[in-house]
Amino acid sequence: MSNRDVDKVLLFRGDISPFLVHLTRDTDNDARTNLENILNTQQLEYKNNSFSDARFGYPQERIETVGHRFFSAVSFTETPINEIHNLLEIANRQVELRPYGLVFLKDKLKIKGVSPVLYLNNFNADKITLVKALCSLIDTAPDRAEQILPYISVFGKKLLPIKGTRVHDDIDFTWEREWRFSSRTHSFDFNYDDVFVGLCPHNEIDDFEASFPPLLFIDPIRNMKWYAEKLVDARQKSNLKYSVV
Repeated sequence: MSNRDVDKVLLFRGDISPFLVHLTRDTDNDARTNLENILNTQQLEYKNNSFSDARFGYPQERIETVGHRFFSAVSFTETPINEIHNLLEIANRQVELRPYGLVFLKDKLKIKGVSPVLYLNNFNADKITLVKALCSLIDTAPDRAEQILPYISVFGKKLLPIKGTRVHDDIDFTWEREWRFSSRTHSFDFNYDDVFVGLCPHNEIDDFEASFPPLLFIDPIRNMKWYAEKLVDARQKSNLKYSVV
């Protein structure tokens, strides 16, 4: 029997998604308004909110001046489309995501430079030296530093700021299957052709589809069978061969 072509195998791997999802949250505006602004500008912007775990290897008093470039990014998840609901209403999370967002075509975002997070295993509390070494690139090779520092995340023992007191709490967000994008402009530009479907509560779908044609919208909380016909249409428009749910 001949070996199988991996591209054909991937068409039926339900655990591997052909999408990257960006969900919005309530900030100064509510999550719906944030999604509308994203669609109007066709741009995902990020502020100087340092969340890369690499920040713990850099002097905290200097982060304000470099945070955008080295420790901030736009965040996506590779979670399969029928599992997006599992990202919502999670207890004890600092960022509470809402059922509004966009499902992007992964292949198109790869071309734009979106990359998987680099997860470091810190269960033995042995990665702070590595993180500090990576942060030294900020002073010696800043162009190289910005290509890796925004994508660092640890699981296992939490990292703390330099001179901080060690704690024994564990952390593990590998289940989010996160991807990120960082740029000098602190934003990610896209067009509607990069989007597979939009996400919003079911009773708001008509409003969103009327305001942002030709995008189709689904409710990530509902069973995807509700939207089988719509998903097939979106799949054909995107020329996707993958099974989408």
